[in-house]
Amino acid sequence: MCADKIDIEQLRKSLRRRHSAAEKLKLASHLDPPVRQPIVYRRDVSSDTPTREFQASVSNQAVKLCDSVDGRETRGPDGGYSFLVESSLNASSGDEAALSTAFLTAIDDPSGPLRGHLLRADPLAGDDLEPEDLAFFDLETTGLSSSPVFLIGVMVWADGGLATKQFFARDYSEERPIISMFADCLVGKKMLVSFNGKSFDLPYMRARAAAAGVSFAFDGPHLDLLHVSRRAWKDKLPNCKLQTLEAHICGRHRTGDIPGHAIPQAYHDYVHSGDARHMVSTLEHNRLDLITLAELMIHLPAE
Repeated sequence: MCADKIDIEQLRKSLRRRHSAAEKLKLASHLDPPVRQPIVYRRDVSSDTPTREFQASVSNQAVKLCDSVDGRETRGPDGGYSFLVESSLNASSGDEAALSTAFLTAIDDPSGPLRGHLLRADPLAGDDLEPEDLAFFDLETTGLSSSPVFLIGVMVWADGGLATKQFFARDYSEERPIISMFADCLVGKKMLVSFNGKSFDLPYMRARAAAAGVSFAFDGPHLDLLHVSRRAWKDKLPNCKLQTLEAHICGRHRTGDIPGHAIPQAYHDYVHSGDARHMVSTLEHNRLDLITLAELMIHLPAE
C-alpha cells in the first residue's frame, strides 16, 4: 500500500509540473514578441521619435547632394576635400532673421542674464566676450567615438550676424578634412557653446582628431547649455532634451525632421547609394540644432 501511495503521489507531482509548463507556454504564445529598441546614438533623442512622419515627408525620388544643397567642394587646411554648406541668418526670413539682433542685444547687456552665464563659464574673460569670440558647434556621427564623424556644424558671428558653416564628409575618407576645417574655424575663438558637448561632442572630436592625425588644440572655456538648462528648467519641463527645450522655451516645433537615431544609418545608406535625400534632412536637422542653441541663450534666466 505504501509503495502504491508513493507512486500515485509522484504521478500527481509529475502531472502538475507538466500542466504548469503548458500553461506558461500557452500564456507566452499570446504575448507580443519582444520589441528590439533602436540604438540611440544622439544624446537628446528618445525611442518614440516619429519616424513614420519623417518618412512620409521625404520624396521617393533619389537626389544628388550638389543638386539639392547650396554648398561647394572645399579643400581642407591639411589637404583633402569635403563639402561645405554656409548660410547666414540675416539672409533668412521670419524668426531666424531676427535672431541675430536678439542675440546681440542679449550679449551686449552688461547686467543681463546671458552675461552672468558667460561669466560663470569663464570667470576671467566672460565679462569681456564679444559675439565674434563664440563658436557654437554640433556633431552628427556614425556611432561611438571609434566611428567616424561625418558632419560638423558650426555657428559664428560674421558680417553683423549669426552664420552657420557645415563641414560634410561625402564618404568616410573625408573625415580628416572636415576635422581640420573645424579646427581651423576655431582659431581666434575664446569660448565654445554646445549642448552636452562637454560629455559627448568635444571628447568625440578629440578622439576622432587623434585617429585622423589632425592637431586639435582648442582648450578654452566651454558653455554647455545642457547643464545650464537643467539648472534653469529641470523642475518645470518633462525633460531637458534639446527638442523639448526648443518646443517649450523657444516656441518652435519641427515638422518632417529626421529622427536622431536614424541619422547614422541614413549616412551609411548615402555613402553606399549616393542618394542624398536623407542627408538634405540631416543637414537641416543639424542647422536647426545650432539655431536652437542661440535661442536658448537669449531665453536663459538669471541664476
